[in-house]
Amino acid sequence: MKLKIQTIFNVFLFFLPFTQALTINVFFPLKISELLLLILIVLFIQLKWETNYFKILRETQVLLIFLAIATLSFMVNAFWTYDYPPKAIPSRIGRIPDSFLRLVYIYLNVIAFIISIFFIGKNKKQSLNFWLKGALLAAIYGWYLFISSALNLPYLTLFGMDENPQTLFGIVRSGTFKEGNYFGLFLLLSSTIAFYLNKTRTGIFLIISIVTTFSTISIVSAILFLAFYFKSLIFRKRVLKIFLLLLPFILISTFAFSKSEFYQKYVHAKLFTPLSTLTKSNMSKVDRYLTGDIAFHAGLNNPIWGVGPYNYGLHYDQYNNIYSTVKNHSDWSRQYFKRTNLRAIPNNVYLEVWAEYGIIGFLFFIMFLAMTLWTALKIKNNILTGGLLAMYLSLNAFPSFIMLFLWVYLAIPYAIFYHNSNKQS
Repeated sequence: MKLKIQTIFNVFLFFLPFTQALTINVFFPLKISELLLLILIVLFIQLKWETNYFKILRETQVLLIFLAIATLSFMVNAFWTYDYPPKAIPSRIGRIPDSFLRLVYIYLNVIAFIISIFFIGKNKKQSLNFWLKGALLAAIYGWYLFISSALNLPYLTLFGMDENPQTLFGIVRSGTFKEGNYFGLFLLLSSTIAFYLNKTRTGIFLIISIVTTFSTISIVSAILFLAFYFKSLIFRKRVLKIFLLLLPFILISTFAFSKSEFYQKYVHAKLFTPLSTLTKSNMSKVDRYLTGDIAFHAGLNNPIWGVGPYNYGLHYDQYNNIYSTVKNHSDWSRQYFKRTNLRAIPNNVYLEVWAEYGIIGFLFFIMFLAMTLWTALKIKNNILTGGLLAMYLSLNAFPSFIMLFLWVYLAIPYAIFYHNSNKQS
């Protein structure tokens, strides 16, 4: 029976990247990984758990406290009446049912985290190899969509995917996911697992595949991971000497690039145009400032319980200060920033937690991330530590934290610690 459950878990890992492809729409895209998780939960509670496993779970108590706070946040906000009307936005089922559904997703992610510690700890190499097999298939399919759309060739979409997947410059960037940022971070984390298993060529392929997502934050996070991974090599005397020799060329090239039309249009104009002046170049910066500012003030004014799971969009109008921030509005921008009949998101996991679960929930969430990083440091693995740092950076521009692959990855340091504890026993 244990072997069969382990196999189900391995298949669960294989299907983690198929969050939009190979799904069935039932108010939300029902994923194969979610169906397998439900089966795993039923079977998992029937297993006998060792003392070492309970010791590892005690290390994650702050996560359970965060889960309790999220539950109370839902209960309080389900019946709370604010002194301003919530924004009228479409819902899947209804305002309270949608919030409850988000809470259920949080529970499922935490349970997946707990189960992953057990099964990866029991057979880490076999399990993580299944993750890589799914990642490779998703990456190859992502390249197929990327190249086909770039060449204006017809391409086949898997069932469950949107008829028109997310694109940039007409090129499909989302792969088997709904958004490019999801796909980019999954590829990055998958590459770190490949390097951890000494599958260097697989790791290189996966990390190069991030370019198909056009995800800036994923590319920057990948650079952070590589810098951390190769830090011992970078600071060798020979490498530093080569760097000093190349420094004049680097400086000249940087100066020339700063004078190019591409830099002026896509970098300087985007980063350094003030928020008060809205242009095509800095549109995304202004939008991220707005959604982040709304989340910050929503959490600040609801410090104990936040505004509740999935409720950020309901408070969008109350804290929307875009009209006093931007001075050169057009009819288009006024309509865009109203987000009529649209559910806005902070697009930042930290601000999402801050707004929806309050300052206390935010602190326990940060404590959990810090403890996970500390666990990776305790097992003395630079690859997983670098992967966690890259993930934490990516969460600054990530749509949500309720993605199963995030929580399975967070379980890996604890699973290795559990695996090592069993070996010592």
